[in-house]
Amino acid sequence: MLKTLANVFKVPELRNKILFTLFLLAIYRIGFSVPLPGVDQEQFVAMQEKQQSGEAGAAGRLATYVSLFSGGNINQSTIFGLGLMPYISASIIFQLAGTVIPALEKMQKEGESGRRKIQEWTRYATLLLGLVQGSFWLSFVQQQGLISPYFATGAAHTMFWVMGLAILATSTMFLMWLGEQIDEYGLGNGVSLLIMAGILSQLPGAIGTVINTFDPGTSADASKISTADLIFLICSFVAVTGFAILITQAQR
Repeated sequence: MLKTLANVFKVPELRNKILFTLFLLAIYRIGFSVPLPGVDQEQFVAMQEKQQSGEAGAAGRLATYVSLFSGGNINQSTIFGLGLMPYISASIIFQLAGTVIPALEKMQKEGESGRRKIQEWTRYATLLLGLVQGSFWLSFVQQQGLISPYFATGAAHTMFWVMGLAILATSTMFLMWLGEQIDEYGLGNGVSLLIMAGILSQLPGAIGTVINTFDPGTSADASKISTADLIFLICSFVAVTGFAILITQAQR
């Protein structure tokens, strides 16, 4: 196996593709270390600790699961927090719309020209959904009292919203661009690789949260995960991950 790997790196073109892909994946992960301006990160750390101990309730667990499914990291509120969630949503919308709207269905069958047109519309929809989903996330941050005191009131609060929406939406577009660069100059399907990298980074923490909050009984405690919840979560994870990969493969 090591010999095969060494032989791969002896081929200049293949080596360059692998190194380029790894470089962009590294940029992708670095972005998750840059905090979103205006958010009290200490409060977020405290909320994350509650999630791991099962004290954060349904809203906190939802943030963890959404992060896991999208390859993002909204439960730490970084500039790449939305991940590729808006892009995945936009892609699913256009794929489903193609089955009920004749004009889109015809365009999907036009080959490369139709695919490029749909991809262009998907970009616009991604930007719009990035703004919408970003506003939902910032509203959650505000409701939980996680905004830094300086940005809590007045003009600074307005600036927090404008800046936050701009960063979250733009970063999603940047991640989509990274995926396209991997498609063209790297190795494999770019969006699928980015999603996989995000999921793998979130998987250990998500598993820990599930273990700490799992209750096989019939407890009515909203902070606990029942057996039915666990089965639903596993099925949702498999379905969402598989569907996202099928969508990105279909757009190649």
